[in-house]
Amino acid sequence: MKMKRILYLFTLVVMVAALNNKSYAQKFGATPEDSIECIVNLSLYQEFYDQKNYKDAYEPWKNTIKFCPKYHINNYIRGAVILKNMIVTASAQDQQKYIDELLALYDKRTEYFGQEANNIARKAKDLSELRPNEKEKIYNLFKQAVEKGGENGKDLDDPYKPLYLKSCFEYLKSINANEEQMSALFDAYDYASESLEYSLEEAKKMNDTKNQARIKEYILAIEQIIEPFASCDKIAPIYQAKFDKEPNNLELLKKITTALEKKGCIKTDLFFNATENLHKLDPSSKSALMMGQMLVGRDRQKEAVDFFKEALDKATNDDDKAKACLLWAQTLMATNQYSQARSAFYEVSKYDASKEGEALYCIAYMYLSSAASCASHEGKIRGAAWAAYDKARKAKELDPSISEKCDALMRSAQGQWPTTENAFFYEITNGQSYTVGCWIGETTTVRLR
Repeated sequence: MKMKRILYLFTLVVMVAALNNKSYAQKFGATPEDSIECIVNLSLYQEFYDQKNYKDAYEPWKNTIKFCPKYHINNYIRGAVILKNMIVTASAQDQQKYIDELLALYDKRTEYFGQEANNIARKAKDLSELRPNEKEKIYNLFKQAVEKGGENGKDLDDPYKPLYLKSCFEYLKSINANEEQMSALFDAYDYASESLEYSLEEAKKMNDTKNQARIKEYILAIEQIIEPFASCDKIAPIYQAKFDKEPNNLELLKKITTALEKKGCIKTDLFFNATENLHKLDPSSKSALMMGQMLVGRDRQKEAVDFFKEALDKATNDDDKAKACLLWAQTLMATNQYSQARSAFYEVSKYDASKEGEALYCIAYMYLSSAASCASHEGKIRGAAWAAYDKARKAKELDPSISEKCDALMRSAQGQWPTTENAFFYEITNGQSYTVGCWIGETTTVRLR
């Protein structure tokens, strides 16, 4: 009681001061009288709020919102805290009144301070905690927040994006959704995934490591929500229906190919057809690369070669170029186009020096594979085996992580070296320089078993 008397006297002093300066008071409300009411109630509720006496803060806070609704956004932030505490301590009947008041507060906050998407999402989040059975309404509110969230979800705070997906899942579960209805879950997942990836890239540009860590947690959360539905046999039919309706919808094709690739469903007919259409409509390094990978998966390496070369030509950074070039070289090798493959393997290290060892190992493999056929051009001397050994040894030096397979290849190469006994018939001596013919054309050193 003593504290309340002090506060009462304090507000009288404030009121007198305000009355003596009506031009200042009017800055708070629409009229000088409203401004005075605002100042008095603002002072009262803030004092109680600081003491965490939310019950006594409630009435003067309501009056503050009434008389000066656009004074400061903090009145809405603190108001949500006051109302949530009133809800906790109220009777069951009064709780509903306070819940309705809290939800209406977010609309009023939007009216005076904008941020519509976030305020709708705040409303949806609070409703999910206070009236969790209203699953359809919660989902529709989050969906509305997403629609108001702008391109790439820039106007919606990232924490609400996993909650949108969660609300969709819980709503669909509550109605025992059929396969067609479940497509809404993947729409929500597509949005959450794409918008969070966009936010992550923006955080990287700003070198904001703290925010990057948070966003990665949100991405992990949406992956965990979708995981039970992420098998190819569940994903493909849902996206297939969308593809059948709009096979040339560019944005849809991008979504389908991204989603299926992320979930490892690249062997499906849908992925192949969607990627093929995407590449026709909007050819890019990525779509060319995907086409090449799919054709390899279908044992159509000869067709894949041109797509990997296109991916290399269209790539804009060294990482993408290195990946495309390595796949191009490997596919040339798989189709026995050894000379062209070797040139491509040498090119890989121009874009990524760390891949030089792997590239040299592949060249060594081609040399050793050619040893028998090239020997017919060299008087039965398997000189390619010496060249293969040289390349494998160099590959091992450059990349110790592939030592095991390099050692295996070197042992195989040694097994094809001429013996000391038959060296005489080949007119060669140990240690002499030797140029391998055939397509290889490498100068190496004679070694004998």
